[in-house]
Amino acid sequence: MNALRRFNTLDSKMQVSTILALLEVAVANAKHEDISVQDIEKNVGIKSGAASRNAYYWGEGHQEMTGGYEMITIGFGEDRRKRSLVLTNKGRAFIADLVRGVQSYGKATG
Repeated sequence: MNALRRFNTLDSKMQVSTILALLEVAVANAKHEDISVQDIEKNVGIKSGAASRNAYYWGEGHQEMTGGYEMITIGFGEDRRKRSLVLTNKGRAFIADLVRGVQSYGKATG
């Protein structure tokens, strides 16, 4: 529960797909795999425009949403048609804090 509260402190109206977008980037980065906006679209099950908005939300911000948390960078990989998503130091710290919160919750409950 504390992990979800961390997201709520950033934006009390944050959608689940926005949370999942960041978590998808974190999982891919942890596996040293590339991840793109198209992968977010497919893995989260949202339309391309929503996937792009979510990427910018966690990155530099998007005009149609709040955000600009600078937790990911959006660049270009080898395939210049795909934007590559990578956690920043701030993003890695946020995810590490979430993981610690989930682990401590698990130890406390069972």
